[in-house]
Amino acid sequence: IASHEMKTPTQAIIGYADLMRKHPEKREDMMQAISRNAIRLQRLTNDILDVTRIDSNTLNLHKERFDLDDLIVSVVQDYVSYIEKENLSVKLLYNFKRDIKEPLFVDADKDRITQVISSLLANAIKFTSKRKDGVISVSAERKKNSNQEEVIVSIKDTGEGINPEIQPRLFTKFATASFSGTGLGLYISKGIVEAQGGKMWAENNPEGKGATFTFTLPLNGSKDNH
Repeated sequence: IASHEMKTPTQAIIGYADLMRKHPEKREDMMQAISRNAIRLQRLTNDILDVTRIDSNTLNLHKERFDLDDLIVSVVQDYVSYIEKENLSVKLLYNFKRDIKEPLFVDADKDRITQVISSLLANAIKFTSKRKDGVISVSAERKKNSNQEEVIVSIKDTGEGINPEIQPRLFTKFATASFSGTGLGLYISKGIVEAQGGKMWAENNPEGKGATFTFTLPLNGSKDNH
């Protein structure tokens, strides 16, 4: 499957390069197409490397202590700017779900958690932007599970929802492959979260509009011992 996925952008790059030689007057359009397919090929290559690391239990984590709230706000702001730039009909909100903002300190790989949140938001935007006046809400809250506190991060959208046929294999490789994505993002995200002691799942919203993707991470510390 990976080989087939890689052939598509590779053949496109070769084809457009050949056309550019024959039609130099269309160079600008051809260069854009080559760049677009090169980015897709690079994304697929990086995803396959991540899958290999997850499958072989060699995913290296560089853990540090940080406030998850600050990270989420930063990623959300980046995507708000993207939505405005692309003029998409989507509203993106971040709800703290707490009366008083307390830091959510976690010991985790900051770059990898950023990758997970970005992947989930990108998916939500892709499927919600197809609907008029879509809304995506991100929330983070504390919860005590047995003797351990954890943080629960949820990304809820009003998009198309999860196809019942795909639901059982949603987090498997290439389950959601499309031209704009590799179909490995959810598998990688779940692997990253589980490697850091968390869990990930998804379900359609009970009100029948859109879906919610949720993941947990162990929660450590408080404001006093940061």
